[in-house]
Amino acid sequence: MSAEIKERVLQWLTGSDTCFLIGAGCSRCAGKPLIGELTEKVLANVDPKIKVEFDGLKGTGTRPPTIEDLINYLVRYQYILQTVQNTDKYTLQPSWINDSLEAIKEQIVNHIADAWTDSTVHARFLQRIASKWSKSARDIFTLNYDTLIEATLDKLRYQYVDGFRGSRLGWFDPTIFEEASTCAPNFRIHKLHGSINWLREDTGHVRRSVISSIDDIRETVVVYPSEQKYLQTQFGVYETLMSRFRARLRAPSVNNCLVILGYSFNDEHINEAIVDAINATGSNLTVIAFVGPDAKVAEQQSQLTNVESRCDNRFNAFVGNSFYVGNALDEVGAKSLLETELWKFENLVDYIAGAAA
Repeated sequence: MSAEIKERVLQWLTGSDTCFLIGAGCSRCAGKPLIGELTEKVLANVDPKIKVEFDGLKGTGTRPPTIEDLINYLVRYQYILQTVQNTDKYTLQPSWINDSLEAIKEQIVNHIADAWTDSTVHARFLQRIASKWSKSARDIFTLNYDTLIEATLDKLRYQYVDGFRGSRLGWFDPTIFEEASTCAPNFRIHKLHGSINWLREDTGHVRRSVISSIDDIRETVVVYPSEQKYLQTQFGVYETLMSRFRARLRAPSVNNCLVILGYSFNDEHINEAIVDAINATGSNLTVIAFVGPDAKVAEQQSQLTNVESRCDNRFNAFVGNSFYVGNALDEVGAKSLLETELWKFENLVDYIAGAAA
């Protein structure tokens, strides 16, 4: 790879106007399961009838259904039952749905929760993208439930805000995102799909607490994406964070850049937010994505090519070591970048921070 190409890629990844969207692929190096693995683990430890319901679902686009689709399905079914007078004629009953959702959540906690564990790979990444000379915050939007980023920022003693005030039982207050910081570096963490340590009170309000095992679940329940989308919107958490994502992508900075890591483009809400931001009037957004290869490569290429075709030549994806879409680099440069396999988070960190000793 030429020095010119490497410098351009480093500018994408570390530029002061770059924000990040991080998916499950970035937690794999710390032993966290990908969504497919998590789905298998959960279904292996719940009522077999839940598995029967799951087997009747279909996924989105090219991907198979996941545990998130199952939660979506059950929550929607739950809503339907709340609108009818007599639920007896329905196959699934309210009490069974409630019990199933609780069982699913407990299993997710069991497979993701940890004792606030940091990651050395994430530490090197955060240190490299931190701006020690600017008090402006680095925005990270994550789709992951785990707390790897927060725990690692704590370990590094880097200031960050996540939308909550307080500590042991924090409360959501999005105004904290806009408060000026006196420290550098500092980060703004937006958990678009919820978090393992978010709890919902009986009032419906969301709290941030400490969840390290199933034993930590008492009267409150962990908040997951489906519940945010269909139950929590009225309390502002999900929609507020998504609104901040959309607004950040429309930032007027000349070199505005979104770098996407560990995300497979299987969430249409996220995809549409990206496409809309690129096409917004006055938008300067460029998107650079490093994407893991799917088993169905042709379908994946078709999907990403379709996204690129709607994005005014400002969407670029480098997929595995096999193909790319977009015009950010010429063919020679793009192929040389594919060879580095930056879709693997560890490789990307080595690329921007130097190989670990």
